[in-house]
Amino acid sequence: MPDPRPGAVAQIAHLTALGAHHVPLDPADLAAGTVRLPRTATAALTVLSIDGSAGPRPGAGRALSTALGALAAAYPGRPDLVLTGGETARTTLDALGIGELEPLGEIHHGAVHSRTPDGRHVVTRPGSHGAEDSLLRITVALRPRPAASAAAV
Repeated sequence: MPDPRPGAVAQIAHLTALGAHHVPLDPADLAAGTVRLPRTATAALTVLSIDGSAGPRPGAGRALSTALGALAAAYPGRPDLVLTGGETARTTLDALGIGELEPLGEIHHGAVHSRTPDGRHVVTRPGSHGAEDSLLRITVALRPRPAASAAAV
């Protein structure tokens, strides 16, 4: 789940310019569990982010991270994941029943590429960390063609 701060906005823009599908999630809908992903979200590279246009929501971090984890667990198939922010990564991995990751390397400073016991690839990275091309570099490392199926949450 990319962080909605300005660095993440530019990082998401790099991916959408190349055809990625961006789904900004309404925080109230996400917390209420009423988010439904559009069908197009399962067809290609999909970036889920919390819509931050209404400003920060103090104290909502854990509830939103938990809701994101539940949404990722309900996502069809077993897409590779890019998880930004420690709490988001942990709750998403917990919701998916993933208790361990085998580190494979670092894509760029702070972006760790790992594999789950069932073969799924996961990249974890702190919040809005990295340059504007951070998410693009991560996507290319996971899938040499950016439009390939993967999910960034």
